[in-house]
Amino acid sequence: MDEQLFLKGFHGKGVHVDTSTVFDGLDWQKAGEKPENCPHSVWETLFHMNYWQDFMLSYLKGKTPKSPEHASESWPDSPAPASEEEWQSAIVHFLDGLKEGEHEAAKDLLEQGFGGPERTRADCLLSIMLHNTYHAGQAVFARRTIGAWPPPSGGDTW
Repeated sequence: MDEQLFLKGFHGKGVHVDTSTVFDGLDWQKAGEKPENCPHSVWETLFHMNYWQDFMLSYLKGKTPKSPEHASESWPDSPAPASEEEWQSAIVHFLDGLKEGEHEAAKDLLEQGFGGPERTRADCLLSIMLHNTYHAGQAVFARRTIGAWPPPSGGDTW
């Protein structure tokens, strides 16, 4: 396992649309639309991705985050952001977290002690990568359902 695995994985290179572009060009009000039979809006998904990305990155900073009692705590109270500023801030926060993950991937991946004596830096980064990949797919699906895909940067439409 090496740094390149995480750099490619954080961005879906060769597998899916770049995770860092999933939210590009989406109007903040459209981000709050919850498609029929879809459990979450794009806003809710981004909020959730930020929550868990922050959670795992905090381990890498030597902190011990408190696990939520219920999964609902990692989702927002509203399906929509309150404003354009809140939406844009959440996107910037997500992208900053990806950059932090990339920075962590350049360190010793086998170093242990991140949230448990045997949990490695790679374990934490793998959690971020897989969680983001899973929910990026949900965000793309929701965007397609509300007629807001692909983003300006492009993306598969099949």
